[in-house]
Amino acid sequence: MSTTPAPIGWFEIAGSDVVKTEAFYGELFGWKFSDSGMPSYRMVDAGEGPGGGVTTADGGLPSHYAIFSIAVPDVADTCTRIAEMGGKVLLGPAEVPDSGGLVFANVEDPDGNHFGVFCPPAG
Repeated sequence: MSTTPAPIGWFEIAGSDVVKTEAFYGELFGWKFSDSGMPSYRMVDAGEGPGGGVTTADGGLPSHYAIFSIAVPDVADTCTRIAEMGGKVLLGPAEVPDSGGLVFANVEDPDGNHFGVFCPPAG
């Protein structure tokens, strides 16, 4: 297995109110937002760099968070390895509905640092 760092390909910011979160970051950084097709999740167009989203925190995750997500070839395998190495799987692996096969998981390292892993749809 390669030890080359995987690319950071996504970020996500969650708070108690997605409308307030969107307004804050939109005004602060000039980000544009669009509908994702999922309730309480807005896509971020931050210009150059990785894409992102803002959402309302739920689903067993911390009440407020900002995370980065790393592209991996196999989310389930990565989650197994994380658990074997002393980390924790918080959510997933799960496929995003109507995404064409995007699979993600939210995880923690052994020190409790929250991050995400994902595998984009094939093609």
